[in-house]
Amino acid sequence: MKKWVVPENSNKRVQRASRTIGKGTGTPEEIGEARDVLSNYRLAHAFPLNAVTVTVRQRALDVNPNAVVAERRKRLPTILDKLKRHPTMSVTTMQDLGGCRVVFDTVAEVEELVSVLVDLPRSKNRVKKVYNYLRDDPGPRDSGYRCVHLVYEYGASKKEYHGLRIELQVRTRLQHAWATAVETMDLFSGSELKYGKGEADVLRFFVLVGSLMAYEEGTTPVPGAEGTREELAAELARLETNVGVLERLRGYAAIVGEHAKTDRRNTLTLELWRTEGQLTVTVHETLAAAEARITELEALDNEDLDAVLINIARISQLRDAYPNYYADTGRFTEFVVACLTDRSRMS
Repeated sequence: MKKWVVPENSNKRVQRASRTIGKGTGTPEEIGEARDVLSNYRLAHAFPLNAVTVTVRQRALDVNPNAVVAERRKRLPTILDKLKRHPTMSVTTMQDLGGCRVVFDTVAEVEELVSVLVDLPRSKNRVKKVYNYLRDDPGPRDSGYRCVHLVYEYGASKKEYHGLRIELQVRTRLQHAWATAVETMDLFSGSELKYGKGEADVLRFFVLVGSLMAYEEGTTPVPGAEGTREELAAELARLETNVGVLERLRGYAAIVGEHAKTDRRNTLTLELWRTEGQLTVTVHETLAAAEARITELEALDNEDLDAVLINIARISQLRDAYPNYYADTGRFTEFVVACLTDRSRMS
């Protein structure tokens, strides 16, 4: 029988640990202790996450037997990185330490499940908040991200877990394909598109695709991209010519296919020449060799060149987080190509 981790520290101690990591001013011993406190708090979300997922899976499969239901806990390095970016934040306010995701075929199915879960009678795990990034309250994010989030608060039989929160994301396959593409770009290019950081043209590319997907699914367009489909597709075509997002994604998909299952911990350098659309991948035996190659490329000071270093182990993490990686990235690419093709036929 699986033994579940229980919270071992008060909320105040967890908050202190969050500040220690965020500010980075403690001694090595204090930082190590803070990491242990945060690790326990993260692991303690496993039981509430399991409880919520059991209910969600049952209801989701009632809506569509082919629904994809998955759960994952936020990785400790991701939590630590977020605290460093937001030093005043505490993990006690993070709502996604335990996350469940449901992927459906249609928006109608998304909205049906959300309606069922919000009104579920006699549920001890309460939906405390709904964030609708498809329509209103608050509507699509400026980045182009679209989904519906439900924040649960555990309140069932095991009192030691009371108050812990779990985030459920309900989205369509098209919305999931958009999110996978953004995660892929961030992983390989070293950007932070999901946080609104990166090349302006690439950020705008995903905003436009988000709006075109919204038109396709009959939901609210992304703020700042409310033009007609023809106007959005025309701008998208210009951006693709300039930054080659589709070429990058195709190259990254090939890399994942070749290296994702390896047990080696080697490091890759990726060299993308935008104008030619040429992506070169080099496997290095040591991190030092990879860093030397990046330094050599950066010395060229060529704006047409994107060069990035990536650890092969992180590619495996991408596959773990997105088991349907190929289908998702392929669906995104096919959607964009279809938009560009339709636009060229109309011009």
